[in-house]
Amino acid sequence: MRSGLDPRPRAFLRLLLLLLGVGAVGRISAIAWAQGNAQVISPPRDQPVRGTVDIVGIATHPNFAKYDVAILDAYDFSKEWRWLVQGRPVRAEVPMVLATWNTTLFPDGDYVILIRIWDQGGGHQDFLFSGYRVANAMPAPTPTEEIAPTFEPEPTGTPVLTPTVRIELPPTPTPGPTPTPIPGVGRTRGDSLGIGDLIGAFLRGVQWTFLLFGAWGGIRLLRWAWRRLARRPRAP
Repeated sequence: MRSGLDPRPRAFLRLLLLLLGVGAVGRISAIAWAQGNAQVISPPRDQPVRGTVDIVGIATHPNFAKYDVAILDAYDFSKEWRWLVQGRPVRAEVPMVLATWNTTLFPDGDYVILIRIWDQGGGHQDFLFSGYRVANAMPAPTPTEEIAPTFEPEPTGTPVLTPTVRIELPPTPTPGPTPTPIPGVGRTRGDSLGIGDLIGAFLRGVQWTFLLFGAWGGIRLLRWAWRRLARRPRAP
């Protein structure tokens, strides 16, 4: 008669340890790589801007705290950044007015819109949107007056009903602006992983480790007791 415990609980425990380890790593990775999202929908790119315009877009983050909006010189980021909004604690998950840009305070030229998103841990992410040209000195284009076409009467004849074939093409979606990665702009004072999240993840990992070792020790104790009972001689 074979003594000892069934090897199936041991295999089950190993599988449980593997699953818990994968879950803990996935949780920490999800917190560490949480990314924000920013978009500029209006004003449109590659079109002159004049006067006062609203910057409409999105600014959000899984651990959102606030956002800033600034205007940068398109050819020299070392020049003074003109902040339009700083520290606004409003999560813009849907398009809304993020800031108002008075272009008359800027010389004519090419500019970049910067959106900086802060998280609860004190870190921030910068998103750059280029292609905006201030052209207040240039006159706005005058719409061309259209001349109404002149129709001449056609000779009277026998009316013929001709079916009209109408082909409608599906509208072509217009790609929205894509956030441009920051080439060395905006030094992050902290990453997107908060200290509180790290400490919480570590404490949960310690707790699970103690629970698993306790379960493992219980199984070992039961196995030892089983062997002791199996070794006792049976009464005749």
